Amino acid sequence: MERFWGSEAELGLWIAISIALYVTVTNLDWHMRTGWAGWPGQALRWMKRGRYASWLGEVLRLLYYVGLPYAVIVLRRTGQPAYMGIPPLEGDSLTVSRIVLLLLGLAHPVEAWRTLGPALGLTAGTLVLAAILCWWYARSLCALLPNVASTMSVKPIPWWIAFREAVYLQVHWAFYRSGPILLTGDFYNGTALGLALICLEWFLNPAWRAALRQPFRAEVHLSLLGLALTTALLFSITHLLWLTILVHWVLALIYARHIFPAHLSACAGPLSTNVQRINE
Repeated sequence: MERFWGSEAELGLWIAISIALYVTVTNLDWHMRTGWAGWPGQALRWMKRGRYASWLGEVLRLLYYVGLPYAVIVLRRTGQPAYMGIPPLEGDSLTVSRIVLLLLGLAHPVEAWRTLGPALGLTAGTLVLAAILCWWYARSLCALLPNVASTMSVKPIPWWIAFREAVYLQVHWAFYRSGPILLTGDFYNGTALGLALICLEWFLNPAWRAALRQPFRAEVHLSLLGLALTTALLFSITHLLWLTILVHWVLALIYARHIFPAHLSACAGPLSTNVQRINE
């Protein structure tokens, strides 16, 4: 039993617990949305209508997305922070500037730029590809379902909410990647297995499965899948968490504020009169 704690098996257990928590909460929320009868549904609706329900929900999300990985990787010392994209602090004389450069992965400039160059190219290519695919997808749906397209729009996302979500998701995904990387000892294979865990978690969410069957709602979720894939590739090249957060934030803002609304407005044109917000 002593060999279990602090090993790859313990980290795998915590990742399994994280997935189980996500699946449990999302399925409960789904049943409540669909009119869950009986006292469980009434209790959940009463909790959600509480005075401090929104604040409590944000605290719980913070504890889940950031607190759990921090407790497992840093406090429990299960796994390694480097496998989550947090470089180790090395050297005898660690000044403030040296610590900042180490955390940013820029302590060795020549090597850093050798990896950041392809990473920036990947990000730019992803943005162009996302714009093309979203244009093709939206135009196809406009032609097939013009009545649906003319009644939909999206509400712009504030920059700080987009940044918060980027931090939450990237730390969460890095936590899932760290287990397979520790198990395989390889960043590429471990990152691919971590992406598979993320997709498994989404597949077990009934709201995700339902949204993928609905026009235009599917595009929002598919764009998140694209972000997961892009940042996974980026992480396999750079091994830097902060860079995946930055790229996720920028791409999410560009997509939510410019690409997707432009496609919807092009579909709807001047005939759009009703607005329906697309939620996750």
